[in-house]
Amino acid sequence: MRARTLLAACLLVSCSDPVRDGELGALPSENPVIPVGEYHRAGQPCVLCHSPGGPAADSAFAVAGTIFAQPGDAVGVDNATVAFTDTTGSQFTVQTDCVGNFFVPRQGSTAPGATWDPQFPIFVRIYKNGVSRTMQGQIGRERSCANCHSDPLPDTAQVYSQVGHVSLYTAQETPPPPSSTCPVSPVVAP
Repeated sequence: MRARTLLAACLLVSCSDPVRDGELGALPSENPVIPVGEYHRAGQPCVLCHSPGGPAADSAFAVAGTIFAQPGDAVGVDNATVAFTDTTGSQFTVQTDCVGNFFVPRQGSTAPGATWDPQFPIFVRIYKNGVSRTMQGQIGRERSCANCHSDPLPDTAQVYSQVGHVSLYTAQETPPPPSSTCPVSPVVAP
């Protein structure tokens, strides 16, 4: 009887995940210039919202992230290919949009595109115009690239624990110019 009462109380108050709620509350506000859609929240943990139980659960992602041009800059790379291979050998590729965002919809998702439900761990390679980078480790279970790949805050201990955002080109290479046809700026505000 107690379990039924607890279940009914949860349904009435819409039980939530306090960890997810805290992480959602820590996100910066939406940029009002960028409409919610494929271009929004570049460089942020996409799957925090786009997962079962999240505020965008109907468009759940298997994996999602942003590819930037170079370390330390905030310019997304358009039309880069992100190639995944899971532990069973299943492969999937997706292209980045003009702000560098990419997403892989999960089975049953309303997000556009082919779906893929990988078996972790996943191996990743990104490439464009003959330049290629392969992730040296594997994705063990984290579906949002930005949860591991984010720029450290200066003057904090994070400098020693963050790997920086995903970038296709090194600081010594010259990346192609950002998309000139993007409906929003491919430069992500810090």
